Amino acid sequence: MPINPTGFSTSPYNQFNQIQNRIDENEKQLASGQRINSSAVDPAGLQVLIDLQSEVLGNNTAIRNSLDGVSALQIADGGVNQVNDSLQRIRELSIQSQNGILNDSDRAALQSEADALLEGIRDTLDSSTFNGQSLLAEDGQLRLQTGPDADDGQNINTFNVAGELENQGLFSLNISDAGALDILDSAQDFLGTVSGEIGASQNRLDSTINNLSQSSLSQAESASRIGDTDYARAISERSSALIQQEVGIAIQAQANASRGLVLNLLGS
Repeated sequence: MPINPTGFSTSPYNQFNQIQNRIDENEKQLASGQRINSSAVDPAGLQVLIDLQSEVLGNNTAIRNSLDGVSALQIADGGVNQVNDSLQRIRELSIQSQNGILNDSDRAALQSEADALLEGIRDTLDSSTFNGQSLLAEDGQLRLQTGPDADDGQNINTFNVAGELENQGLFSLNISDAGALDILDSAQDFLGTVSGEIGASQNRLDSTINNLSQSSLSQAESASRIGDTDYARAISERSSALIQQEVGIAIQAQANASRGLVLNLLGS
């Protein structure tokens, strides 16, 4: 019977290394919480995982961008509401000023209050900005990146409310004139149109945020199933590998002892 003088056969030694590699990989998975710690573990799965993680990060950034847009629209909407409140008060003053029982001094006092409100409207429109960009004093668009891909974008409009109200004659308004109420009504109609556009843009962004949140959640769950450690399975596999390792060591030790006995007998 041939005797292996090294005391180890090639096959058991390779098996021992394979078992040890399995134990090492299980310990990495348990320590890191990640099933895939290198491309060698699951090359295809790793690529899918990277793609999913990229989508999740892109969606989360797009959500933040969309929320910035919502914040800008809320500032614009607040400015429009404040201007509307002032216009309503000016309209009340105009109706009062056109009452024939008032004297010139009374009308001058009412006009002074109206002028202060008009100045406040100018200030409101000029100060309605987001990150230094005017929302109610310039016509334009703010582009938002609302998705992970290059063509995923939405535009929100900015409005030159100040210019339009100036053109309508609001800021030179004489509240005692018969046409003052027509100017005020026209200004409020224009602001109603602006408010409607702002509300529509905000609803669209809210819908986008909801869709992105749902998509991000689904992709994160998919990435977790692919990349996260299944602790129950990893612990079970590690326990199995440790048992196999102990059994292998015991068997090899027994084989070495038997071979040593045979060599002793042959040498005697």
